[in-house]
Amino acid sequence: MSDKRSDYQKDYQKDYQVRTKRVNLVFSAAEYRSVKKSAGASGEALATYVKRRALEAHHGQLESTVPEELLEQLADLDRVIRTIANNANQMAHHSNQVRHVLDETQPFLYIQSLETELKKAIAVAKQHAAKTPPGGMT
Repeated sequence: MSDKRSDYQKDYQKDYQVRTKRVNLVFSAAEYRSVKKSAGASGEALATYVKRRALEAHHGQLESTVPEELLEQLADLDRVIRTIANNANQMAHHSNQVRHVLDETQPFLYIQSLETELKKAIAVAKQHAAKTPPGGMT
């Protein structure tokens, strides 16, 4: 009976080695601490976390982490765009009532404000992209 068990285990090991492959990674101490901290925050074992993140990056599913400052600037940009739309709507309504626009420069001022906010958001995004290593882990 132990012969059957031994044969089964050998066959299983051979099949397992064909189906799976092991990968060894080397991290610096700082990288290891960072990855271990992220794994702990996600509630996963270190190896499970690294495997999941590697496969997500490989398949292009890695969620990007957006800095809080950029989110705030994008929210401001959203507010400016909504303000422009609201003002344009009000001007159109008023223009339809009196058949002329009273302040022709106001839309251009809002568009200039929108352009400024957009440039700031793009600059922050570029800075963040330059600081973030490939794979999204910091």
